Amino acid sequence: MDQDERLLHSSSFGAAAVAYAEHRPDYAQAAVRWALEPASGPRVLDLGAGTGKLTATLVALGAEVIAVEPIRRC
Repeated sequence: MDQDERLLHSSSFGAAAVAYAEHRPDYAQAAVRWALEPASGPRVLDLGAGTGKLTATLVALGAEVIAVEPIRRC
């Protein structure tokens, strides 16, 4: 996913999406790797994906991610 597409999908955060994505720290790869250990396969649902911070970390670790943001844009 390119940066423009990520910004489009992150619009559920409204006007704060860009600032949130820029200033919120990334997820620690070691912590995400630990959380994935009990998973039975490489496919992960990122429910409440928001700006895609966790999605990007999951992808970097080789997961096949289904990212869903249930909040509708206003």
